[in-house]
Amino acid sequence: MNWTDLVSGIFTDLVALIIGFIQLLLIPIDNAIAVLLPDLSNSFTAVGTYLSYIGSSLAWVVSLTGLSQATLSLIVAYYTFKLTAPMTFYLIKLAISWYDKLKV
Repeated sequence: MNWTDLVSGIFTDLVALIIGFIQLLLIPIDNAIAVLLPDLSNSFTAVGTYLSYIGSSLAWVVSLTGLSQATLSLIVAYYTFKLTAPMTFYLIKLAISWYDKLKV
């Protein structure tokens, strides 16, 4: 076991712990929705089922396109950058403006 496996394992455990805490915090909200708004709860369940169905057939659809793994990786990297870069630039500008205001 090298240090990258150790860091990867720690990161995975940390993310799992954070997800567990979030689920623990959301249990009362989920129960309230199930009791007070059963139709909304049923629609959330239907959306989850639909997304699971899409996820199960996604691999088949991707293989049907005939795109190579490198092409798919480039497409995913492009859309990841396209969606996260504006948010990153905004956060950097926000941090700089906060720093300038705190300096004064």
